[in-house]
Amino acid sequence: MIIASQGKQCKRCYCCVRHCPVNAIGFKGEQASLIEEECVSCGFCIKACSQSNKVLKDFDSDVEKSLNSINTKTVALMAPSFVAFFKEDPYKLVGALKKMGFSQVYEVAQGAEIVAQEYKKIYQKPLDKPILTSPCPVVINIVKKHYPNLIDNLAHIVSPMIAMGDLVKQSWDKQVEVVFIGPCVAKKSEITHESVDGKVDYALLFSELEGLLKKKKINIEDCQKAPLDYLSEEYLGQLFPISGGLLKAANIDGDLLNNDVSVVEGKEEVLETLNGIENNELKPALIDILYCKGCINGPDFYGDKSTNQYKKNKVVNFAKEKKQKAPKSPDYYVEIDLSREFRVLKKKKSFPSEKEIVRILEYSEKFEKQDELNCGACGYETCRDKAVAVYHGVAEVEMCLPYLLKLTENRATHYQKKAQNLLQLYNEIDQNIVGCSQSILAAKNFVFKASKSDSTVLLLGESGTGKGLFAETIHRLGERKDKPFVKINCSAIPHELLESELFGYEEGAFTGAKKGGKIGKFEQANKGAIFLDEIGDMSPVMQAKILQVIQDKKVMRIGGDKSIKLDVKIIAATNKDLKQEINKGGFREDLFYRLNVLTFTIPPLRQRHKDDIGLLIDSLKDKISKEHKLPCKSISAKAKEMLCNYSWPGNVRELENLLERLLNLVEEDTILPEHLPESIWENQSQGTNITNPNKPLDEILERVEKEVLVNALKRSNNNRTKAAKLLNISRSNFYEKLKKYNLTTEIS
Repeated sequence: MIIASQGKQCKRCYCCVRHCPVNAIGFKGEQASLIEEECVSCGFCIKACSQSNKVLKDFDSDVEKSLNSINTKTVALMAPSFVAFFKEDPYKLVGALKKMGFSQVYEVAQGAEIVAQEYKKIYQKPLDKPILTSPCPVVINIVKKHYPNLIDNLAHIVSPMIAMGDLVKQSWDKQVEVVFIGPCVAKKSEITHESVDGKVDYALLFSELEGLLKKKKINIEDCQKAPLDYLSEEYLGQLFPISGGLLKAANIDGDLLNNDVSVVEGKEEVLETLNGIENNELKPALIDILYCKGCINGPDFYGDKSTNQYKKNKVVNFAKEKKQKAPKSPDYYVEIDLSREFRVLKKKKSFPSEKEIVRILEYSEKFEKQDELNCGACGYETCRDKAVAVYHGVAEVEMCLPYLLKLTENRATHYQKKAQNLLQLYNEIDQNIVGCSQSILAAKNFVFKASKSDSTVLLLGESGTGKGLFAETIHRLGERKDKPFVKINCSAIPHELLESELFGYEEGAFTGAKKGGKIGKFEQANKGAIFLDEIGDMSPVMQAKILQVIQDKKVMRIGGDKSIKLDVKIIAATNKDLKQEINKGGFREDLFYRLNVLTFTIPPLRQRHKDDIGLLIDSLKDKISKEHKLPCKSISAKAKEMLCNYSWPGNVRELENLLERLLNLVEEDTILPEHLPESIWENQSQGTNITNPNKPLDEILERVEKEVLVNALKRSNNNRTKAAKLLNISRSNFYEKLKKYNLTTEIS
């Protein structure tokens, strides 16, 4: 195989497919590979691949071995386009080749001169069909592999390279190896073609020759000039690599008005011409056909920034120069066979039905004709061509750029929505669970993770800490948020009724059972979540039944004989220490371990950071104002400080109730310390440090008395009469104590 893919470097740009005239590049597992039976060896995929994923068969080591052999003479055949590729003096290049070890250096133009005369003979005879010239191996490969019906349209004439190789080998008595050097990748395949195999031994690209010269440290500019060797005339053959060169060499009139000849160059024109012949659209004519736009634009010129006119002028000027300087042909002339045969190489392939093509198109969301954009980004001319390639297993559905863009947009939209949902989740968590301390952040993190799992959740904590809010938030943030969330307080329902509430009952199950029966809370919560609050108060009998439901994921109604499958997320909560209850025999150990999967203890308010309580106060105040349509009052700094310092035995529930009372009863715009209840004030006094053993008792008592006086003044807004009444002492006694502690000024 002349060209192959290597490694896994493909980045799926499909550039190689777009450059391939016959779509001979397959994709599997997102990696490109050449299809040997389809490849025409044009070589443009090699240069087009930015990842260097295509490798070319090289004869470098073979040529070096030949040059180093003492028993073999090595001869170079230079394609006429060499003067356009190498910027150095042509004759210095010849000198460099001979310095490398080449015995002789010939121009293929000499073979072109001979071959051109054969085409002149064809032209002079009446034609009954279009005849394709055959110097271009890419065209030959395309016909043999993809247009087998046109085999007989190929001129059965060897190429100039083969003619020159044969001429050299028959002109030498000794062992000789012939090396062609040119810009054409397909020449590497042509030297192995049927009926011409062995005429040329190796084929190198100009760029490969540059590599060998560099390896041998031979600088062309430093070499002595040397003449080319000759076996025949070559002036007009020198023009073969430019447009219409063959016709010129054969002295055939290539005028536009001459319909008996035409010049076809370039991928598009070549394929168009072959299709035209196959469809009987072209009249008999001699068609000078080259896959490249002249050999001066072959694959080895890919990336050359020189203009086409510059390269053409180089070739023409060298030909003119040689016409004046070239020696006459040798006196002898070796007769060679210029004919060749062609063999069809196309393999029969099944073709998908219309139904199969439509099905493949639908995979890439092409349901209507207008969906078939035929943009060519995948490398195939039409969407249907690509569908056929997918059918044959040489293309992938994902090669469609519009389809990929749509997928990417959908994914981007998906992840954008996911990000928005996550943001909403975090916002909802922040709204429901207020605070920013480490303990509250841990609580938020637990809620988020628990919401993403279907595992059983167990919430522990004192009464009023917000276990119900945690449970509801976990449900609302999860995948089941649109499904039922059923709450039941296990301590609020008598034990004898709890079973029917949880599991439901059938008609006639017991006296007083409703007609038609009743579904229980577990069934109501199916596909959603059930919140078993105060599960620690459940009787041992009910605990056993709940354990069975959790294990079997089934429930049976009272009086029923069929188990009902459940898909329910269970969230349980209790204010009891379940491990202590287990030790006392009040709670089943096996049920505890069934529940104890995702467990979190919600801290009471007294254990929370004061900043968290301050944020919670503000949040609850705003919430209550909105829910009850009450004016949103501010809270003075001192009042808030007192609230934050309070122990809150009733936790969040107590705080919420107090704020609701204050918002309803306080007439001023600001809630002040005097508006707070006795329990808050008492808590402040109890907070005084009176247990310091290093201070005398009298001093401690005086400190406490002074603090009590200050608190009374604050509560009465510095109204001394009211303050005295609060302390239940006479006004005169109160004044004496103020003087004693120097509290004669207003207390702020």
